[in-house]
Amino acid sequence: VERLLALSRTFARSLEREVKKLPTLRGRTVVNLFYESSTRTSSSFELAAKRLSADVMSIKAAGSAVDKGESLKDTAITIAAYDPDVVVIRHPEIGAPHLVARHTGAHVVNAGDGKHQHPTQALLDLYTIEEELGGVEGLHVAIVGDVLHSRVARSNIQALLLMGARVTLVGPPALIPRGIEAMGCDVSHSIDAIKTADVVYVLRMQQERMLAGANYVPSLREYTARWGVTADRLRPGQKVMHPGPMNRGV
Repeated sequence: VERLLALSRTFARSLEREVKKLPTLRGRTVVNLFYESSTRTSSSFELAAKRLSADVMSIKAAGSAVDKGESLKDTAITIAAYDPDVVVIRHPEIGAPHLVARHTGAHVVNAGDGKHQHPTQALLDLYTIEEELGGVEGLHVAIVGDVLHSRVARSNIQALLLMGARVTLVGPPALIPRGIEAMGCDVSHSIDAIKTADVVYVLRMQQERMLAGANYVPSLREYTARWGVTADRLRPGQKVMHPGPMNRGV
């Protein structure tokens, strides 16, 4: 992780130049395969690959052969025929990147699989915390909100603990996975737990992943009143982070 973050810093410096292009991936092919809606992640991967001089092919599930019933395995085999060097995949099903890795010789990057993992978001968050606070070790990070449906939270818990931070999950009982303390984090159902945190990491309510008819909270208004991260619940010097997209007013 430290090696990747150090490499990121060298690439970040190149963005300060007038010509931002680097020859690092010249002659390489990167395929962005997105089965879920995305703004930040898809555009970030596409721009990064182009800035590193790769040939980029972006495939969205909507409007592709997926609409005709093509399976992920068959899509992966088709893409493998183009002999790509990297396949970046986002998919609603857990384990999708592993399936693609079995059917292509390319390096596979997980850009989010279901509610399982989002490792590149976690790396970006570690990078941001280091830039803002000078390091990660010894910090207290509170992750607030819908942890149950969050792949970002799972990757961040692992990454932060690996780097020596303390992690507290904060939210209503129905939105905190049962037994998640086994990962090494603390759990609180009171928003007061954010007061001692150096970083408050806010998660949105992922209503598109919630089971139809299930009531995880009485209402969004009550959720906001009890667990909303508002100015009066924060203290000076705390950093507030959000992976997006935001549910404004929640």
